[in-house]
Amino acid sequence: MRKWIFLLILVITLCLPVGARAEGGVRFSAVKIDIWPEFDRPAVLVIEHLALASDVVLPAELTVRIPSQATVNAVASIEVGGALVNVDYDQQIQGDWAVISLSATTRDIQIEYYNELIKQGAARHYSFLWPGDYAVDSFVIQFQMPVEASDLQATPALPNSSVGADGLTYYTSEFGSLAAEQTITLEVTYQKATDTLSAPSLNVQPAENPANATGRVTLTQYVPWVLGILGVILILFSLVAGVLYWQGRWRNSGGVTRQRHALRREKPGEPTEVIHCHQCGRRAQPGDLFCRACGTRLRHGEQ
Repeated sequence: MRKWIFLLILVITLCLPVGARAEGGVRFSAVKIDIWPEFDRPAVLVIEHLALASDVVLPAELTVRIPSQATVNAVASIEVGGALVNVDYDQQIQGDWAVISLSATTRDIQIEYYNELIKQGAARHYSFLWPGDYAVDSFVIQFQMPVEASDLQATPALPNSSVGADGLTYYTSEFGSLAAEQTITLEVTYQKATDTLSAPSLNVQPAENPANATGRVTLTQYVPWVLGILGVILILFSLVAGVLYWQGRWRNSGGVTRQRHALRREKPGEPTEVIHCHQCGRRAQPGDLFCRACGTRLRHGEQ
């Protein structure tokens, strides 16, 4: 009898919805769903921003359901500083759902996928369903209005609107806290006569000119200073070189002059020595060291 009771409990447990089994103490402090139809593909890009509550122990095993026909674009964790890092995950089809299983090592997880957009002439329609796998403290949906689109109809309403830095209009609704297994459905319809995608049409300008950004260093700011310093260095070098040149020239010319004068200096009243070249016999001039005729060194005082 006990064996049959155990088997019955096991069967009931296995038949429970995935959300009821996956909850297991895991809770999200915040969930933000971005819905971007016709952004960079003729489909709907859905971005789920999932933030685990602070009391959830890491790593946490998560199972998140997305539509079975959806194409996963990325499953990533958000690291310190906002960097997105791809994480390993497993995907299994269960009826109308594709179950994504992963081990979260950070509290912020981002799941991106493309889903089908229903087109009927100029009318566009999309239906989003949050399956309620986990309890959520704050649940928000934001819808990006495509370029050249108009006449947005949403159920429930998206009462808050704002224009983003990309020039597109965003419609937002805050649903507050959700219990586990509490579902949210959003039905959206709008009109769009063309197939123009939003991404190629964006013309996002930087908030500030990079050349004038605070703290940015550019070469042009320092060119005048560099040229000025080089000019001063060249002037100082020229002055030093000129002084050294003139000092050397003065020493050379002064020494030769003094030497010549010393050779020719005679005491007053002293008779002038007459010297003849012992080689060719030519008379030398006072102060000569060599014969001006043959070049032989003169013998002073040896006559």
